Amino acid sequence: MFKECLSYFSINALKSLAGQDALSFFESTLSIDKSYYDDNNQHELLIEAITNSSPLKILQSKTTRDYFIDRLRKDHLGEIYFLMTGEYQDHIYKSHYHTLKEKCCHPEVLKLFIEALGFKLDTKIKSKNNNGSFNIIKPSYGLYPYQVEISKKVFNSIDFGSNNRAIIHLPTGAGKTRTAMHIVCRHLMTKEDALVLWLANSEILCDQASGEFEKAWGTLGNRDIIHGNFFGDKIFSLESINSGFVVAGLQKLISYYQSMSANQTAVFDRKITLVIFDEAHRALATTYKEILERFLEFSPQAKLVGLTATPGRVYKDDKPELDPENKALAELFGNNKITMDVSPQQPMEYLIDKNYLAEPRFIELKYDDIDIYEKFNRGQSVSESELLKKLSGSSNRNSIILKTALNEVKNNNSKVIIFACDIEHARNLAFSLCCMGVKAVSIDSKSTNAEEKAQLINDYKFGDLNVLVNCEILTTGFDAPETNVAIIARPTNSLVLYLQMIGRALRGSPFLKPKKASIYTVLDEISDFNNVNLAFKHWNEMWTELKN
Repeated sequence: MFKECLSYFSINALKSLAGQDALSFFESTLSIDKSYYDDNNQHELLIEAITNSSPLKILQSKTTRDYFIDRLRKDHLGEIYFLMTGEYQDHIYKSHYHTLKEKCCHPEVLKLFIEALGFKLDTKIKSKNNNGSFNIIKPSYGLYPYQVEISKKVFNSIDFGSNNRAIIHLPTGAGKTRTAMHIVCRHLMTKEDALVLWLANSEILCDQASGEFEKAWGTLGNRDIIHGNFFGDKIFSLESINSGFVVAGLQKLISYYQSMSANQTAVFDRKITLVIFDEAHRALATTYKEILERFLEFSPQAKLVGLTATPGRVYKDDKPELDPENKALAELFGNNKITMDVSPQQPMEYLIDKNYLAEPRFIELKYDDIDIYEKFNRGQSVSESELLKKLSGSSNRNSIILKTALNEVKNNNSKVIIFACDIEHARNLAFSLCCMGVKAVSIDSKSTNAEEKAQLINDYKFGDLNVLVNCEILTTGFDAPETNVAIIARPTNSLVLYLQMIGRALRGSPFLKPKKASIYTVLDEISDFNNVNLAFKHWNEMWTELKN
């Protein structure tokens, strides 16, 4: 229905809905193949692009929704009214347009309007159960064997051993969060007055941890428990909680502590029995380290467990002068690292061999755009934001990115995630792919709310959406094993960020056929991080491996 309505819109109306900036971006990259866009197929191409990109954004925004409604044919408006209300309108007047625009401001009516145009807001996956006389029952929140071993090591170390600090080191995609949740639940089950504090530096990670705990405790728990969220717009009185599980955003918590006296916050601090620090390589940041040490000072009984895929702050070979930071991080967590013991294999080799992770294939994307680096060759300094802006505007660079994504979708039916330079770059890449007949959307932290993000990710996982383009928002807290291609179009010299990005395509499963993943990196003079085993082993010399 939506596409049929668009077929009667003028080219100018379609361009307005598409957005002139996105259209100009695509036209500037016509060096890919001029056959995609000419005067003869312009109308059809725009309809396909709007339909394939993110029509829900158009319908959920009042400005573009009203624009869309105003341009509907009377017979289409009458059909929409019938689908929404079950009542046939004999005649359609101007007042019907006005009434529909006003009523769509209410969420219930808007849902009916969107569904009348042929979209579903919820996609649920049904599963079948076999109840025979003899079944193997799989745990709904189980662990892989190596995760079980790590969970045991950590629990025995911090609860019964002499170590009260440790860090769990697992590659991205190997299940750090799930492993840690088993430790959290076991800690809570064995100590009725236990209070666990889960710390993360982003709302996405906090949301992930909160949802994961609900699943974990709903399966593993032995009693009712208080679950508090202290991040984003969620807040409660920390002093009022005596036991349970609290997820806190670091920035929000630090701001709260700065507004309170030490005596007031100490009421909460003294009750903490276990602190989990997600993305533990960030723990050396001054404010983060201060609040960690405060918890452990006021609550001597508290244990500290860090989670990371990269137990270091810097890539030592690139910046040897910063090596003391790596040692300081190791000391903060008691120099105790708990990881997989799968010798003689390396962890990454084992995970790939057993299909827990996909086998990565690294491909360099080269392009001819030497003018971008003229400033640097002359020794002139430029900010990171200026560099990213310049890169995102390079037609040659964008052409190779779009060609790569198009080829993967058209020829291999791949699920692709692209890491763009900035939000505008992400939106423009997604729109251009839609113009080329690929169903793609962009996700960003400014215009994509939590509900819409969940819907788009659901469409990507279970629907016919092939490409997600984003700017950093999906580097952590995003799990879509369907992804088999990552295009790193955002330059970085951070090994941590690079591993997080490629990790989005490395998710595998021992219960499915072996998976291969293609990792495309646009070469913008960034360090070569293609050896995943080297990356994982890099910081081992600074840690004492716990074997028991």
